[in-house]
Amino acid sequence: MNLRKFAHFLAVVENRSFRKASEAVHLSQPALSRSLKSLEDELGIQLFDRAYGRLVPTAYSQPVIDHIRRMTAEDRALKDSVRRIKSLEEGEIRIGFGPFAAATVLPSVMRDMVSRYPKLRLRIEIANSGLLLELLHQDRLDLVVGDSRYSTDLGGVNVIQMSKQEIAIVTSRNHELARRAGRLTLADMHGRSTGAPTLPPELVRSFRDHGLVDFPTLTCDDMRVLAELAENTQLIALVPQLVVDELAARNTLAVLRVSTPFDRYAYPCIMHTLGRTLGPAATLAVDLVSAWFGVPRAKKRAV
Repeated sequence: MNLRKFAHFLAVVENRSFRKASEAVHLSQPALSRSLKSLEDELGIQLFDRAYGRLVPTAYSQPVIDHIRRMTAEDRALKDSVRRIKSLEEGEIRIGFGPFAAATVLPSVMRDMVSRYPKLRLRIEIANSGLLLELLHQDRLDLVVGDSRYSTDLGGVNVIQMSKQEIAIVTSRNHELARRAGRLTLADMHGRSTGAPTLPPELVRSFRDHGLVDFPTLTCDDMRVLAELAENTQLIALVPQLVVDELAARNTLAVLRVSTPFDRYAYPCIMHTLGRTLGPAATLAVDLVSAWFGVPRAKKRAV
């Protein structure tokens, strides 16, 4: 049913005059009359009694009037809700952060979003990227900020790649390896306590293929906990160089110069379901994460 006919009918009810109603809806009187007749035919009822130049709503009119007014109120509420979501006055965003992202970009992005849009509902999941990708596939997350190497199952996922970030091998300054001169090798870490977040399978295999068969002895996806353990125990930990830089003023961590015959970088990226329209909150999050890493949004690839 044409909603404009409802608007024409309501205009006549409120103005009690064809002339005034036609002016209100910007129609000629004959066109307005045809619109009302068409509505009556569709509903199978008579909406007005026309006598002595007056228009009087019939007994059938009131339920129609009530329905139209409810529809009008709901239409206004819908438009207002959409406006509020567009302006981020309301809405919800579910974001997963991998260990590297949680220790680096998460605080800055959340501080910005919460301070600028205090009514926006935010749900944050912190876990390894493999688990976060499962949640993304299950439609339980809108975005994942993680490492694309954690999963080979990237079908149906849009990947926005950030610049690679260095991972440091650290320990306390009083650790025996920290006091050694010259460059170390993986063999120097053999038999020692080691810590790392959940790593991509290929990276774990690389360590084990080069003699560290029990690497890591401690798995923890909280990078800052790993850094603290490295500061206060004999643990040798893999943490982002960015976290080491933040803690430099404490002068408690030593970065070990270990030669590794494989890549020792994190490859942060933003992932979301391919073909899914990102809402305003998700778009804002993508912009903030990309700006933090200094990577333009245009740099993306679909998998």
